[in-house]
Amino acid sequence: MRNYRLYCLLLLGVVGLESCGDKAQRLTADQIIQKAIDRHGGERYDNMEVEFDFRKRHFRAKISNGEYVYERSFRTKEGWVTDVWSNDKFKRMIDEREVKLDQENMRTYRTATNSVIYFALLPFNLDDPVVNRQLMRPVKINDQPYYKVEMTYGKNGGGEDFENVYVYWIHKETFTIDYLAYSFNINGGGVRFREAYNPREVNGIRFQDYKNYTISKDFPAQELDYAFETDQLRLISDIKLENIKVNLSTSTSN
Repeated sequence: MRNYRLYCLLLLGVVGLESCGDKAQRLTADQIIQKAIDRHGGERYDNMEVEFDFRKRHFRAKISNGEYVYERSFRTKEGWVTDVWSNDKFKRMIDEREVKLDQENMRTYRTATNSVIYFALLPFNLDDPVVNRQLMRPVKINDQPYYKVEMTYGKNGGGEDFENVYVYWIHKETFTIDYLAYSFNINGGGVRFREAYNPREVNGIRFQDYKNYTISKDFPAQELDYAFETDQLRLISDIKLENIKVNLSTSTSN
């Protein structure tokens, strides 16, 4: 009996130590996001120039120590259009002449420029101080373990779409962002769920294409992993980046 009690005490001690170890190894939402940033590009994001094509439009992002210039260019019957979005200033050029825009058109063009580059460079800038990060319960998707991080933006600094909700599923072992979802309020609102595929590295920065899904019923973005696992989502498009080029400054290429 004495040996049995001793065995039980030792077993409880081992379980207690394991529990303490698990707690010690738990990561916060900020730590998980930072590991994802490091995995996808790390310090290379700080000073770089990226170019790519997406749906017959050419995009360019120049980033240097917190300053940025995002560009979208394409040809129309009016001429060669270039949209330029840089640190809260936006302008549209047609054949190198700036054109005057009303507020609605300015917002539309600015969002079209910013959103494509935002998703192309993920997880760049997800550690921005204006982002509110919340760690949700971990899940499995296709039998793979994932951290689940919800992100919202404060009204001060979150831009016009500060009410949007973003969710990222980050692999527990590789720290790659394999799935993401978001809700939006423009054009009647809705949700999207994206599944990453075709990952590749260009000059040390990871790029991914995405299968883009939606759902017809009212469903929160935070639970779209369940909808994906239970085949409730509908594929609506492919998000493919082509002709990617990355130039790094000498300070980040070593």
